[in-house]
Amino acid sequence: MGKTGLTFCQNNLYFLIVNYYSTAFIRKLLASLDFSERSQFHVAIVNNSPEDFAVKDLATEYSNIQLIFSEENLGFGRGCNLGLQTIYQQNSNALIWLINPDTTVEQNAIDFVIECFHKHPDLAILGTQIRDSQGNLWFSQGQFNRWTGSLKHTQPLAIAKLDNPGEVLPSRWVSGCSLILNLAKFETCPLFDPHYFLYYEDNDFCERYYQQGYQISVTQAILVNHVVSATSQNNVSAKFRHATYSKLYFLQQHGTRLSLILNIIYMGLKTIISLRQDRAIAIGRWQGLKQFFLTRQHGE
Repeated sequence: MGKTGLTFCQNNLYFLIVNYYSTAFIRKLLASLDFSERSQFHVAIVNNSPEDFAVKDLATEYSNIQLIFSEENLGFGRGCNLGLQTIYQQNSNALIWLINPDTTVEQNAIDFVIECFHKHPDLAILGTQIRDSQGNLWFSQGQFNRWTGSLKHTQPLAIAKLDNPGEVLPSRWVSGCSLILNLAKFETCPLFDPHYFLYYEDNDFCERYYQQGYQISVTQAILVNHVVSATSQNNVSAKFRHATYSKLYFLQQHGTRLSLILNIIYMGLKTIISLRQDRAIAIGRWQGLKQFFLTRQHGE
């Protein structure tokens, strides 16, 4: 499985960022990277917000930034696909580090990740442990129970270790907030399912390749800090619509019939409860349920 001629070095590493009116966050992310005369990594930014002209300034400030323009907001998954296909055409053996705009990277994180692939060359997908803005562990190891639909992202035994560079833990899925692809392990360009506009596209992506036998792991060290949901807080109804639809679509694709039914009931009850607590959330959940059933009805 995969191609030969693996090269794990900075010159082969591409950071891929999907921008949606997040230039201010991206500046902080870029500031956390080790830009120097020795730096050889590349940065590709997919501009998912055509009217965000500020992002163009970044390409003039940093010499190794490539801007990829979309004519519309493609959503996270399709935005990633645009970037993945562009990089794949340039270097089909690259390491691509998908990373959220609202993150910063720990010092020496790049060297740590490259060492992971040196020690574990068969890795296809590598995630990193992630800390939230409060200093809490936000992602440590992914699990999926297809009978209940549960998707866990923290495990008590996945303790962060900074003194053992290159060591990894097996993970059923890793967060798209910080996900590294070893393109050399894929015969064709790996892509996200375009049915997901936001949320659960990373779960689906990992589950598809997990079922095909690709190796997925997560670093033992916390390498990324994340301002959770910072780029998706502006429209509450849209956030819950996408999250509701995407979770149900994910379970339709990868869960059992029982897990899908249980989650439909749960989300229906949450919609009713939300009517008394937050109408915007209730509307979003209802729209997500409606979108899911319409999609099923049309066989999409």
